Amino acid sequence: MTDTEPARDTGNILGDPKRALIAMVVPIAIGMLVQSLNNLVDAIWVSGVGTAALAATGVVFPFFFILIGIGNGLGVGASQAIARRIGIGDREGAGRVASQTLVIGVLVGIVIAIVFALFPEGIFEAAGAGVYIDEVLAYGVPIMVCSPIYLLSFIFSALLRSEGAAKMSMLIQIAGVAVHMVMDPLLIYGLGMGVMGAAVASALCMVVASLLAVYIYMHRDTYVKISFRGFRFDRAIDWDILRVGIPASVEMILVSISTLIMNILIEAVDPINGVATYTTGWRILDLVMILSISFGSALVPISAAAYGQGNYRKIRATYMYGLKYSVLAMACLAAVAMVAAPWLVYLFTYSGDTVALSEEMTRFVRIGLLMMPFCSIGILTSSMFQSIGRGLWALLASSLRNFIRIPVCVLIGSTLTGIWWSVTVGEVIGTCIVAMFGLYVLSVLRGRLGDGNMSDIAHSD
Repeated sequence: MTDTEPARDTGNILGDPKRALIAMVVPIAIGMLVQSLNNLVDAIWVSGVGTAALAATGVVFPFFFILIGIGNGLGVGASQAIARRIGIGDREGAGRVASQTLVIGVLVGIVIAIVFALFPEGIFEAAGAGVYIDEVLAYGVPIMVCSPIYLLSFIFSALLRSEGAAKMSMLIQIAGVAVHMVMDPLLIYGLGMGVMGAAVASALCMVVASLLAVYIYMHRDTYVKISFRGFRFDRAIDWDILRVGIPASVEMILVSISTLIMNILIEAVDPINGVATYTTGWRILDLVMILSISFGSALVPISAAAYGQGNYRKIRATYMYGLKYSVLAMACLAAVAMVAAPWLVYLFTYSGDTVALSEEMTRFVRIGLLMMPFCSIGILTSSMFQSIGRGLWALLASSLRNFIRIPVCVLIGSTLTGIWWSVTVGEVIGTCIVAMFGLYVLSVLRGRLGDGNMSDIAHSD
């Protein structure tokens, strides 16, 4: 294969947009479903330890979500930069983007690990750990000090998807999850590690996934070739990654901050059961959202490759197909989950001291399911912004959708039910605004791609 000749998997992002979306979405969705089911099983095992352990995972989750945000943000930044280079046949440039991203990820992970190794108690207490600080430390410290491993795993998955190798990304996710599912009960109950065992099992899962990704890049005929020989930071490439990667990371960090604020508001109503209900209920809602997130992940490289080619029609077609199919799928899944909510909630409330959460959690899940089709529109619009290098626009769109729920909560959130409704109402309002902005951006993009030099536009800031 020559430097400009596409590898087999790149056909997934260079072909017909409808077929490209389906080819990418299915393995991405399967990988994410397996990962989410793994998280659900993890929560089930942890809930057997007790309410304090379950609440501890809720306190740590915003910090873990920040870690996910940084990894996925760098991955999205690399994905659009690599896919754009694939669109114009620049294989060497795509490899340099991948190498730069991996080094940046490791360095950021080391800094995070050092901070949480030195100041864990103060950080988690500030997040509202309260009476279950011991459980929070036991779960949170092992996860956060393994930050470099997590970031590598997230970035490798994004790199594979950026060249259309979504099936390969799916396989390494499944392998990691298999390790996690075996180690979870063994460490939590078999070795008596409790909630700390869940954190250690999670880290081992990421180690396996990262090692498999390294093997793939060393032994398979991937389009992107990663090499660190003569490595040095390249400002132009780093900016190309970070102009989308930083806003994408901040986007997820702001989501975590909004979750922290919501936890504080919920604690004012119900200090322990409220937070456990909210954070655990979101695990179920996240499971429903997998397909729309998968469409968003698939859209970025497909649309970015089209942007590299200056192909407005393909950008718009990819976006519209994604909206059509993801919204329809989310509406159907939400309807099914609405009926199944009591059984889904039971998975997290089967032990003695968590049974009391069942009724309220079911109510939260059912109210939250009403916003699922709207979430899909917001996710796809943000992904479209990222694919054309407009990370700041994606950040603003996501921030609006997530933070608008806070003032709504202050207005109608005097009870837990009021808080649940504030989340849904806020999402609907925010998404309607974001959708209108998305249509406006498409009209502006059409004018630019129609009037300017395609190559200049594809590489402009």
